[in-house]
Amino acid sequence: MHSDVDGVGFRFLVKQKAHSLGLKGQCKQNEEKEIIIDIEGTANSLEEFLHYIQKGVSPLTRKNSFEIEFFDELKGYTTMESDIV
Repeated sequence: MHSDVDGVGFRFLVKQKAHSLGLKGQCKQNEEKEIIIDIEGTANSLEEFLHYIQKGVSPLTRKNSFEIEFFDELKGYTTMESDIV
């Protein structure tokens, strides 16, 4: 995901939404300031999460573009983690 995410609570809101949907995984910012979200869950929960991301997580975010990749193998996450709070 490429977005204007510094200082808008993006990763916190992503983690909160994923947790509310029962999704497991991680949300981190890499060195290029891109947000990497790696999640696992049911098809319905993932669909709702993607809709949430597509509409824009934070009203403070001015721009938002992302790339979605699907993988068949699960990593077996047990919680939803973030590199902040």
